[in-house]
Amino acid sequence: MLQMAGIAVAGSCLSPTYASKSRLLVSIPAQLHREFTPPLPAFISLNQRRREVLPSKSLQTALIRCFDTNKAASAESEENAKPNKVYFARDAIVDAAARIAPAVANLYARKGGQEEEGEMGSGTVIHEDGYILTCSHLFFNKMDVTYAADEEIIVCTQDKEIGHVVDAYVDLDIAIIKIDSPSSPLSTAKVGSSSKLRPGDWAVAMGSPLSLQHTVTLGIISCVHRKSYELRREGMAMEFLQTDCAINPGNSGGPLCNVDGELVGVNVETMKAHKASGVSFAVPVDLISAIIKPFQSCQMPVQPYFGWVMRNVRKENLEALKQYYPTFPNALEGVFVQKVIKGSPADRAGIQAGDVVVDFDLQQIRNIKEMMDVMVKRSGTPVDVIVERLMLGKNRLVHLTITFEEKDVAAPRPRL
Repeated sequence: MLQMAGIAVAGSCLSPTYASKSRLLVSIPAQLHREFTPPLPAFISLNQRRREVLPSKSLQTALIRCFDTNKAASAESEENAKPNKVYFARDAIVDAAARIAPAVANLYARKGGQEEEGEMGSGTVIHEDGYILTCSHLFFNKMDVTYAADEEIIVCTQDKEIGHVVDAYVDLDIAIIKIDSPSSPLSTAKVGSSSKLRPGDWAVAMGSPLSLQHTVTLGIISCVHRKSYELRREGMAMEFLQTDCAINPGNSGGPLCNVDGELVGVNVETMKAHKASGVSFAVPVDLISAIIKPFQSCQMPVQPYFGWVMRNVRKENLEALKQYYPTFPNALEGVFVQKVIKGSPADRAGIQAGDVVVDFDLQQIRNIKEMMDVMVKRSGTPVDVIVERLMLGKNRLVHLTITFEEKDVAAPRPRL
C-alpha cells in the first residue's frame, strides 16, 4: 500500500489537474507512515487547535511532567521541561497523626465511683500540667438551662487519671478539663491556625469513636466558613469548619489537625447518617484562641482558667432561665454564670451562680463571643467584671476583680 501511495504521489506531480481534484499533498507518505506505524502510548493535548501528541517517553513512573500546552512542542522544549516536584509524601498523614497522637485524651464519665460503660468523648492536652480541651456538650445539655454535670471524668492519656471540668462555654461547645494530679508532665498538642485553611486542604481527625481509642480518620476541609444558621443550630451565630472526616459518637471533643499535625479545630458533630455521609463539623481553633493561648506559654506564673460554666442570655432561653433560677436578674443580654467552681479564681472573686456578666475588662459585652475578643488581650492578668445580680428583689450592678491563682500556691482541688 505504501508503494501505491508513492505511485499516486508521482502521478500527482505529472498531472496537475488530477492533483487539484484529489487535493493530494507531498506530505502523504509521512502521514501514512504515522498511521501504519504502531503508535506508542501517549497523552493527547487538550489544545484543540494544535492536536499535539506527547509520546510516552515523557512519562515517568514516579511523577508526570507538565508541559506548556500554549506553545508549540518540540524535542528541545520537551527535553528542557522542568517537572513539577511538588507532590504528597506517602508518610505525610502518618507523620501528622504521630505528632498529635500523644496529646489525644479519651474521656469517660464516672458516677458514684464507677466508670460508666460506653463512649463519652475525646479531648486534646493543651498544657503539660493536665489541662485538656474538649466539648461542653459531653457534660452540659445546650438546650437545657439547668445544671447537669457533677461527675468525675476518667481521662486516659499515657495513664488513667481523674479530672474535673474547670471552665465551660456552653454556646461555643467548648470546655476545659483539669486532671487533679497528673502522674507526670503530659505531651501537648501544637496549635495551628484555622484561618490559614482552604477548601481542599487535608484534614486528620483523632479520637475514640465507639470507645475505639486512638482512631485516625482522614479527609479534606470541605468549607472553612460554614455558618451556624446553615446547620439550623440555635443560639449564638458562629462559623464552623466542615470536613468529610469520619466522625462518630466518641469523637466529639477530639482534635482536627492539618497535615503538619497541628490542632486547627475541635470536632463537635456529624450530620445524621440517614441525611448525609461525610459531612462533619469542628469549632475553628482561632475562634477559641482566647481560651487556648494562656495555656500555650509554660512561662506564665498563673493558672489561667476562670472556674465557671457560662451560657448566653438570649430571648429564646430568657423565660427558662427565670423559671429555673429564682435569682436570675432582669437582664435581657449578657453572659449567664450557670455554675461557679469552688476554690477557683471566679469563686474567690465573688462571682455567684445566677450572675449575668455585662461588662468584662471595662468593655460592655452581650455574649460569649464578645467576651472572647476581650479575653484574648488579657491572658492571665487580673480582670475587672461587672455583673447584674438580683439582691433583695432588685437588680444591682456589682463590680468584681478576678485574680488568677499562682502556680506555686497550694489550693484546694477544683471541684464542681
